[in-house]
Amino acid sequence: MQIKTDFFNNVQSELDAKYFPNVKYYGDDKKCTKLHYQTELFNNGCLGYNKYILNVAKLCKDTEDNIKEIVNKHINF
Repeated sequence: MQIKTDFFNNVQSELDAKYFPNVKYYGDDKKCTKLHYQTELFNNGCLGYNKYILNVAKLCKDTEDNIKEIVNKHINF
């Protein structure tokens, strides 16, 4: 598995637009801040794929399949 160029920015912009559309600055919302941190950990290789998907699904209150659909667009398998 290899992440595509600019993975963090692309994934975060999609997740923010879908799950946190009313948050102007991610630091204003605790869950949005945690979401950015989880994506940063995964992007840097500190967090595994399955744990990342599980954590993001919990923060976004959505299913893992819906999160995988967004994230997998930015990963080369």
